[in-house]
Amino acid sequence: MVKNFGGKNSKKIGRKYVSSYTKGGNKLRLTQDEDEIYACVSKMLGNGMCHVLGCDNVQRICIIRNKFRGRGKRDNNLAMGTYVIVGKRSWETNCDAVNSKCDLIEVYNDNEIKKLKNEVVDINWNMFKQIENLGLASSVDDNDDADFEFSNDNKYNDKLANEIEKELEMTAEDETFLQDDADIDVDDI
Repeated sequence: MVKNFGGKNSKKIGRKYVSSYTKGGNKLRLTQDEDEIYACVSKMLGNGMCHVLGCDNVQRICIIRNKFRGRGKRDNNLAMGTYVIVGKRSWETNCDAVNSKCDLIEVYNDNEIKKLKNEVVDINWNMFKQIENLGLASSVDDNDDADFEFSNDNKYNDKLANEIEKELEMTAEDETFLQDDADIDVDDI
């Protein structure tokens, strides 16, 4: 019997609901059929659906099964940029068309993605990089080269300082000041 420590929603996190094994016994799930493809979630739609971009560069509507919803959602968080395995519906007539339906089979976490990229080398994983960056997902590759570079070059700062000085000189010439001997009548203003 589960030990209940009390409080609101305490039974939700009871020991009977926590999986004692680590998602398949530390075995990485790879595609086993020709209808299973690797994909990346590109947009969450709601109602148990999301858009995924497959490794064949076709966008599909993924149906999230009940295994990954409700209580099973805790270990299988789906968000933009999440890597998954989806199963194409080959019995449908337009299974390779844009916005055809597919079923969610597996959700990968960050550690499994590293292992997956090392094991499966025949897929171009860089096609998912843009979606992963848009979703603000954590970066998997630590050795990626950044698109910007830091330097101590002050050329830009010197140009900016020169432009500011020129603007200050021009505004100083245009300004006119009142002389002390002039009388100002408040009623005239």
